[in-house]
Amino acid sequence: MQIRVGDGRTIKEIRFTGKGCAISQASASMLTELAKGKNLDWVKALSKEDIVGMLGNPELGPSRIKCALLGMKVLKTGVYGYLGTKMTDTED
Repeated sequence: MQIRVGDGRTIKEIRFTGKGCAISQASASMLTELAKGKNLDWVKALSKEDIVGMLGNPELGPSRIKCALLGMKVLKTGVYGYLGTKMTDTED
């Protein structure tokens, strides 16, 4: 995932490249569209429920929910690294 941050706090551009299952690819793609123009604090506040809701509340089993959350975890890791703070989020 690649992000260009403007004014130090806003996502100006975001994109991803990757290979994976349809759920991981769809989730990452939708997340990049949703994140454009958002503040980095918005990313920090993202939750599992936000991602599942974005996907239309599908019935995902335990192994597939990890696929859906992969993009969010990568995005959060990048934002926390950019901000130089420790990630305190304990989402599965």
